[in-house]
Amino acid sequence: MRAFSYERVSSIEAAARAAAATDGAKFIAGGTNLLDLMKLEIETPTHLVDVNGLGLDRIEATPEGGLRIGALVRNTDLAADERVRRDYALLSR
Repeated sequence: MRAFSYERVSSIEAAARAAAATDGAKFIAGGTNLLDLMKLEIETPTHLVDVNGLGLDRIEATPEGGLRIGALVRNTDLAADERVRRDYALLSR
């Protein structure tokens, strides 16, 4: 694995700035296989931007009656959500 720098951000804006400021930056969050790909040198980012703490792990109702599924929602949490099971059965399978 090649050397890289790491940064944990506290806002979406900070994540965007961090990624834009460094060539070769990649976002990392739980459930990704980026570290596995880095070990195999398939991916070789120079900087990792950790977005785990940004609250992107929620399923929220929208004013239009739909659902907003955060980028960090786990598949098991999505499949188990009552609203998803009722209104979007394909997603729960």
